[in-house]
Formats: sequence, structure tokens, C-alpha cells
Amino acid sequence: MLMTEIFEETFRHLGTSMASEGIDLLRCEPNCNVWFSDGECFTTSTDLVHMKHQIEKHEGRHGFDRFIAFLQESQRHYEQSVIHVLRKDFPGFLSLLRPAFLSYIFQLHPFHNVWQRVSYFFQSHKLRQAFTLGSMYLGMSPFETPGTYTLLQYAELAGGVWYPRGGFHRVVHSLVDIGTRLGVQYHLSIPVEEVTVSSKGEALGVSLDSNRFVEADAVVINADLLYAYRELLPSACTGLNRGKNISCSSISFYWSLSKKVPQLETHNMFVGESFGNRFTQVYVKRHESTRPSFYVHVPSRIDPSAAPTGKDAVIVLVLVENLGGSDPKHNPCQKDEMRRLVTNVREQVILSIEKRIGIVRFRELIDHEIINTPLTWQETFNSEGGGIFGLDHSFFNILAFRPKIKHESIDGLYFVGASTHPGAGVPTCLAGAKLTAERVLEDLNIPAPWEAQNTKGRRATLRRLLFKPPWKCIIFIVTLYVTVGVVLGGTRSTF
Repeated sequence: MLMTEIFEETFRHLGTSMASEGIDLLRCEPNCNVWFSDGECFTTSTDLVHMKHQIEKHEGRHGFDRFIAFLQESQRHYEQSVIHVLRKDFPGFLSLLRPAFLSYIFQLHPFHNVWQRVSYFFQSHKLRQAFTLGSMYLGMSPFETPGTYTLLQYAELAGGVWYPRGGFHRVVHSLVDIGTRLGVQYHLSIPVEEVTVSSKGEALGVSLDSNRFVEADAVVINADLLYAYRELLPSACTGLNRGKNISCSSISFYWSLSKKVPQLETHNMFVGESFGNRFTQVYVKRHESTRPSFYVHVPSRIDPSAAPTGKDAVIVLVLVENLGGSDPKHNPCQKDEMRRLVTNVREQVILSIEKRIGIVRFRELIDHEIINTPLTWQETFNSEGGGIFGLDHSFFNILAFRPKIKHESIDGLYFVGASTHPGAGVPTCLAGAKLTAERVLEDLNIPAPWEAQNTKGRRATLRRLLFKPPWKCIIFIVTLYVTVGVVLGGTRSTF
């Protein structure tokens, strides 16, 4: 778990706290073991003394100063993104012209990529690899990911990595319990056939497959966005550019091991041999056989309840190419192709683990195995093409370019989740849920309970905005002009 303040805020707004709900957060120390292809291990941590020793081994005695400078920049990326992106709705392109946002846009480096920003501070190829692996959280190459996303490194290195005792589902179950106490009624395992829309373009409710109609003042869809537009909304509905790129998918292995493997920490990243090559994707294509980068999670390392005594539970995540929107029902060969891909990826993962951590016959420790593939994600969760991050996070798929929280032509219809603003990731989606709730309440003329205490502050902020000194207005106008020029220039070069 990253960005714990987002989770704490959610529980606080619901009138409780994570601690009161019995959620015990355990700090993961170290944050992560990064295993390079030659077997060297680089360990990241919130402990600056530890990081100084690790950095200077690769960068020399001035390397730690550059590391601190990198943290300062990524801190700006993090804090300003939380204020101006994560907590703000972008209902249209004019939202990009907010003075507060424009005054910080160049400090966020959205027109650079993550590899460029990290390379500015580090000379070692291995450290450039280690500090750009965060782009994999978005399913993108560091050469594609906007430089702003070095904020993920700050979130880890400054805020730490946390684990809810009992697993992440403890957080979900707690939120469900809180909702029940507040009068929320959950209807599970009842497929929704469609969102019913009136001739006037108003969402009236949802039709269920049991021939029932549920009337509603507002409808919020948290299903995969592309699936929702294709299957749940009238075909005449507009408001989504179907040409937007889907993120990559994954193959996940869930292993129960017959004994503990102490070389593996709670979080481990295995860097692929070609990671950091400008022309190489971070995900495996269906007909490739190279050794990929992959993530290994060992929850039993920090939470003994995750596995029987003396054993380990292991989850392996390998990013792979999405299905491209193809339907396995219409392509029976696809399942055979997927089986071959899984076999190949599994073999490459096991060989990498055995070679790098120095354990012989690791495969013989696997007592039980469950595998999820792009087909699993598509068939189980209606995820378009099996994409696990929704739409990708390239520059023209974020902010006002990302699908809106509120449908553009259907009144009373809203969205939440990875493909809408602000984007993918559990804390990001949780922040997006708050934005969606605020928009629904605003449209229904119901004040948000958590906003009452901030009313005076908002009015003061508005006065400061309206009565800025002339020199600040001049800076705003110049910044606006330059920003629009850069965006339009980027648009021409992209298309």
C-alpha cells in the first residue's frame, strides 16, 4: 500500500479510522529488493543511511547529493499532483487553464519522460533502471511515461510501503462494513443488463437480468469503461473516443511453497535484460521468448498468517501484451496461444529466480499453483483486452484528455475507476471515487459532509485568485501561452 494518507482520509470522512476498524498497517522494510540480470541486488528503503551506502556504491561520493536532489524534485511532482490533479476534476479542456495548475505545470515535467528525469540525476545504468521501475505500476515503458510519475518513487522512498495485516481485502471488507452501518444495501451476483436512458438523455436507473428495473437519481458505473460503453449504454451514446489506447495485461502466478525462501523480501523486482532499452516494451509480446521484468510479492514475509508455518506464499506478476480487444469466443486458437505464452513466461520467471537468488530447483518447491491470464481478466472482470490498468497513462490519456467523471451527454450518469480521471492504482481510484461522489452530490444540490469545514478556506482562496497582483497575472498569461504552444506542438508531432 502506497499513499496511506488517501486511505486514512477516506475512513476519516466516513466518520471512523483505519485503526478503529481493526486495520493494522505493517511497514515493509526494506521497501523492495531490485534484482539485476547479473545477480546483484539493490535494496530500496526509507532509511537514508542505508540508501546513502547503496547509492554511493554505484554513483560515487557525490551520488547521494544527487539522490537527495532527485527526491526533492519527485516530492514536488508528488505534492503538486495530489493538490492539482488527484483532488481536482477535469471536466473539460478549460480545466487545463486553471492558474494554480498552470503555474506548476512545468515543475511537473509532463513533457519529459521518466527515464529522462531519472537520468538527469543518476549516471549508473543500474540506478536508472531501479528508479524507473515505477513506470511498470502503470504498465508503461519509462520512455513513454510522463516525467511527473517519478512521484511514485517519492511515495515509496519517503512515505514507505505498507501492508494491511491479513491482506488488502481487509481494507475492502472494512469499507463494506462501514457502508452497511450507514444504511448501504449491497446486491451481489446480479448482472446489470443496461443503464436505462430516457428520450431526454437522462439516466433513469439500471435494468437487471432478472427482469427487474432499479430506479435511481444517479447511476455510477465502476465497470471497465470500454465495456460499459459497448455493453451497458445505448449504442447512440457518444462521449468516448474509441481510439484511446488500452494498457497492457498480465500473467499472474500464485504459488504456495513447501518451505521459506529467505532470499526474497516482501517486495521484489526482477529487472529484465532489456529493461532500459528505448525500443523495448516492459511487457511480453505473445511471440517473444526473452526474459521479462517481473514483480514478486511474498506476503508471508511480513504477515505470518499468509502461509502455514515454515512455508511461503508467493505472487508473481508479469506484464504481457493485451488481447487487442479480440474475443476468445470468436477465436478458439487464442486459448492455445495463451497456454504456450504462459508456459514460456513461467519457465523464464523460474529460471531468472533460480539464477539471481542462487537457489537450485526452485520449481520443486511449488506445492500448488493458480494462474490468471489476460483471458481471465477479460472473462471475469470484463476488462477490455484483459488490460489491467484500464486506458494507458500517456500524456494524451490523462487530465482533461482522460474520459470524464460525468457522461458528456447523459444527465445523471457518472463513472469511477482506472479508465476515468484521475487514473489507475488503488489510492488513485480511491481519490477518484471522492471526486465522483462530490460531483454527484453537487448535481443533486447536496453538500458534501467533508467540505463543510473547508468553506471559509475556499472563499479565501477564491478572493486570492480574483485579486492577484498584476505581475502574477502577467506570469499566468505568459505561462498559458507557452503551455498551449507546447501542447499544440506535441499534438502535431504525435499525429
